[in-house]
Amino acid sequence: MRIAVQGCCHGELDRVFKTVQRMNSRNKIDLLIILGDFQSIRKPKDFKSISIPPKYQKLGDFHKYYSRNTPAPVPTIFIGGNHESMRHLMLLPYGGYAGKRIYYLGYSNVIWFKGVRIASLSGIWKEWDVDKARPSWEEMESCQWQKNIRSLYHVRKTDILPLMTIKKPLSLMLSHDWPNEITKHGDVAGLLKKKPFFKKDIQNDNLGSPANWKLLQRLRPEWWLSAHLHVRFQAEVDHTTSSEGPLLKKNSDEIDLDMSSDEETASHECPTHSNESTKFLALDKCLPGRQFLEVIEVEADESHPSFKTTEMYWDEEFISNLRYLEKNREALEDKPFSEIELSSLENTADDSGYPPISPHDLIVPRYEYSIQKREKDQTNYFIEKFLTLKDQTNLSNEPSSEDVKKDS
Repeated sequence: MRIAVQGCCHGELDRVFKTVQRMNSRNKIDLLIILGDFQSIRKPKDFKSISIPPKYQKLGDFHKYYSRNTPAPVPTIFIGGNHESMRHLMLLPYGGYAGKRIYYLGYSNVIWFKGVRIASLSGIWKEWDVDKARPSWEEMESCQWQKNIRSLYHVRKTDILPLMTIKKPLSLMLSHDWPNEITKHGDVAGLLKKKPFFKKDIQNDNLGSPANWKLLQRLRPEWWLSAHLHVRFQAEVDHTTSSEGPLLKKNSDEIDLDMSSDEETASHECPTHSNESTKFLALDKCLPGRQFLEVIEVEADESHPSFKTTEMYWDEEFISNLRYLEKNREALEDKPFSEIELSSLENTADDSGYPPISPHDLIVPRYEYSIQKREKDQTNYFIEKFLTLKDQTNLSNEPSSEDVKKDS
């Protein structure tokens, strides 16, 4: 499968789409991936929820695709970065359509498209926020988005943990910021020629996310794709010579959070991944003369039902992990991320209390006219389908559909 990969978008959808359209006319592009700073600003009112100084704020191109149902030239998926319209994206925590042929992947996700398994993590790493709960959309709307805007972009443990417990092989992993030790596996001298002010952060392993590095070591995807630092950088991690090491720092005084459904203590199992190395690619932002878009080719799994269709599929293992963590939410809330033992989080596929998942259930519904304007309905659909226990009707704390309609 031929995949076009775009770094930071910064609202320049027309430029990106025109570039992809030209490429597609010469040699078919199956999918476009945009790696954050997408800036899905629907209208001027959304500016108050985006971390951009007023003098640099511009409406961008997204509103045309949102309001006019203008389709993207090829199927497009995107993740969030640290300059996003959170007034929009917070309504789609599990992902959903942002336009015709434009799909947001939510805070974290795993999806299938044409036989390619793609994992994702939106936002950037800030250690001081990883254990904090995000304020709700309603809270932010009531305060007119006057506080905590930047913290909304920061990754939470609830985003990371469903990915940490993935065991089956991944083709692609998408993140906005880099894994923090990736520079050790590429041309760091060449990088410093372009960005000399990175030197101190590289020396201190602070250029990027330590959680992303642990995910890379654990998940071993074929490709890891990032943006954020506005520079092109390539690397390759050889998993045959590197040891994964401890997944999370061990506190000698901690008490294990045993959430296994087995009576016996669950032993830690290494993920069953076949990739001996991970290719890393980071791209620049969308500006003339910059390296902001490239095409990669990925081998598809012809046995997966998505291979022969144009439909996107949710991933059963990821949904099972979400269910497992949802059932143990209270036990996790007060447990610092650094103290969580992944061996006690190993998913035992215990979905008791939840409806069974059939293969048909995993098909993402096809785009419907203007569904992008019904963000809450999309979120409710996912929650009711996958995260609602049999004896409950709704686990969502998001604003009601009527609240969203009043704002539209």
